[in-house]
Amino acid sequence: MHGDLETDHDVLVTLHRFTLATAEQLHQLHGGAAGIKQTQKRMARLHTEGLAEFVTLPQAGRAKAWHLTAAGSAVAATFPEARRPAAVPETEQLAVRHGREHLLDVGRIHAAFVADARTRGEACGPLDLLPAPELSVEGGSVYRPAAELAYTARTGDNRHRLRAFVERHRPGVGAEETAAQLAACAALWEQSGPGGRAWERRWRSFPRLLVVLVGTAAAGVRGAVADLRLAAEENPAVAELLAAVPAGAARIEDLVQRGPSAPVWHPLSSNGRACGWTEL
Repeated sequence: MHGDLETDHDVLVTLHRFTLATAEQLHQLHGGAAGIKQTQKRMARLHTEGLAEFVTLPQAGRAKAWHLTAAGSAVAATFPEARRPAAVPETEQLAVRHGREHLLDVGRIHAAFVADARTRGEACGPLDLLPAPELSVEGGSVYRPAAELAYTARTGDNRHRLRAFVERHRPGVGAEETAAQLAACAALWEQSGPGGRAWERRWRSFPRLLVVLVGTAAAGVRGAVADLRLAAEENPAVAELLAAVPAGAARIEDLVQRGPSAPVWHPLSSNGRACGWTEL
């Protein structure tokens, strides 16, 4: 590879983890003070070198979404940061399972958290969101959120680590799927372990639950949130989870345009007013 090896390294690792990303997303994560044209030139060079390939998206503007070639994957696999936990499926499986739109939305969500953290003087880096982790639950079942997020927040002079599970929800289309995801999360939360609950051996506190609404008009947010609350009420375990764990839903456009710390999250446990994700 030619050019800035360190930055090439970062881009390759990100594509290895996330399967698919636009130049804009990669620039938000790795571009620094340079203009987006520098990221576009970098991707063109990686393409020339046979490490990255692109697909043209059907949306207006015909933007490119980048992914690694077999040669690029082989290079990225040599970097320790690119090694995914054994319980996480390979990127090719993610692409088949979730589809292009899902993968790009997860990237948009991640970029929004990274940008917000930089603005606030907090910490959320390019590798602080893990797509599609597989978390084992009793009875052989598995909870697979869209992503698991790690974030270092600041309160005065103190810094503390926050974690969240991210779910992508399409109201009216994926209602049953999201209800099943909430039930799987509840099973993980209530799973017993030595001296308490099993998750306490992994996290200081159970990760927050952030449901991101896609394909939802601004006028449809209240209805979508109400439907999620109804789904929770139907399952006692989910209702108990949401009563104990901070959880909220936000429209992806609001999250990207205003940032996750803005009052765009609607609590799932009550009819409380919208707030930032750390205030749920």
